[in-house]
Amino acid sequence: MIRGAAMAAVPLVAALGVAMVGCGRPPDAVVPPAPATRIAPEKLVAGAVSAVSRLDDFDEQRAYEQAFDRLAQWAQGGLAEPGDWRPDALVATLPEPLREGLAPRLAQGTFDAGGDVMALRDRRWLADVASVARGAADDDLEVAERLFAWVVRSLALVGDPPMVPSEETPGSRWFQLGEVLLSGRASAAQRSWVFLELLRQAGIDGVMLATSGGDGAAARPWLPAAVIGGEAYLFEPTYGMPIPGLGRRVATAREAAANEAVLAAMSLPDRGYPVKAADVSAVTVLVSADAWSLSRRMQELDRVTRPRHGVRLADDASAVGRRAVAALPGGERPVALWSFPFETEARRRGGSAVVQAALARELAPLSVVVVTDGGRGQRTQRPLFAARVRDFRGEYDGPDGAKAGYLAARPSKDVIQRAVAQVPPEKAAAVERLYRQMKEDATYWLGLVTLGEGQPEAAVDYLQRMTLEVSPDSRWTDAARANLGRALADLGRVDEAAKVLREDGSPQRFGSRLLADRLERERAEAGAGSP
Repeated sequence: MIRGAAMAAVPLVAALGVAMVGCGRPPDAVVPPAPATRIAPEKLVAGAVSAVSRLDDFDEQRAYEQAFDRLAQWAQGGLAEPGDWRPDALVATLPEPLREGLAPRLAQGTFDAGGDVMALRDRRWLADVASVARGAADDDLEVAERLFAWVVRSLALVGDPPMVPSEETPGSRWFQLGEVLLSGRASAAQRSWVFLELLRQAGIDGVMLATSGGDGAAARPWLPAAVIGGEAYLFEPTYGMPIPGLGRRVATAREAAANEAVLAAMSLPDRGYPVKAADVSAVTVLVSADAWSLSRRMQELDRVTRPRHGVRLADDASAVGRRAVAALPGGERPVALWSFPFETEARRRGGSAVVQAALARELAPLSVVVVTDGGRGQRTQRPLFAARVRDFRGEYDGPDGAKAGYLAARPSKDVIQRAVAQVPPEKAAAVERLYRQMKEDATYWLGLVTLGEGQPEAAVDYLQRMTLEVSPDSRWTDAARANLGRALADLGRVDEAAKVLREDGSPQRFGSRLLADRLERERAEAGAGSP
């Protein structure tokens, strides 16, 4: 059993504001670079990376300012002249509204105090997650499977924002990559985006595949594929599982196009899988990139961060597209940039009040400040935020580990009552909800940590007794069931696992039902083969 540090709540519920998600300045703000110094260029980059690497240990706003200062100084001497630099040719494939004003931002030679620092932070977190999730695996397909398993386990599936927004379904959770990681909830599009970025950090090509819209309609994004050894391996983000091959763990696009049985196996009696073999033969390749990874400044910076710090900031989108095409059946096909990352940035740059409200509501529990006493004196911190960042790094144990942070974010009833009593009556209900939400989040994430560590019994305790039984209607209910089903299956409790999986009411429910069927089938086959 995990022991927690004693905790006293401070009745200071800090608003997230722009300090958490925007470095205190609008994302498009450009601050003049600091005066040149004698600090070696590689040390300037190291200082910027270091500043965003330990946000749980330092004042976050000051860390962002330090990172920007170092980048601005480095740009004075480290950024090559534009010369013959041209943006990637695939930029021209974006819809016209998303291309507006993009060219000068891609060519920009100075760093941005908001968006660029956040991009560096997010890629640092993604590189950490990729390193932890892959573990000791060195086979690229196994690495891809582990990264996808992390995404499915760690990012509860929601329906907002959709793969393709419309007037009827515009979406509100238009979060950038780091915000998706912090929130622990993602739509199928966001799961795909995170998975593709994790593949990139692991040095593996990945693209979205899109099926034909028919009658001249735009191609519709379907799923992400990992391009490995000249094959495109298919991973289903909505079902929460790789598409199984015939005699192999993960199906390839060539296999799915050649044999109807591959995708037919994803069907249920009351719901056929919507993509068929013929659709796979005509897929469009959508390369995942954004305005940062395609920019001149990030491409230059990538030459330092990739070999020295293991953080990939840029990639050759056109080259990734060509390699993906070569891994698909049927020869040449359209290649374009995936519009979803650019759509996300556009909606954030537009300053939508709906999006900002959704972001503040989602991440509010990470702003709660508490005082902890772990035997080394009192410390003031945001325990849930600190725990998330340490979770990304795989630092789970010890007084400064993710588990201790999550435990510190689980206040007792008395602590909550004392905190509520110290605020004006009109704010009492909101503060109480916030503290209870923080506790629910921390409890659920402790379940995920223990599940990921291979401790299914502890995971069952957190996910079943302390999440589903205590808070049966929380925002984690369906995700807790899906992960509880996996924990029970790991313990060999197949009947219980199948029952829980079939109760999943989230957008992942079809995959949960398929998994329940598979568990029961495998048990029956094992029983039939035993003497």
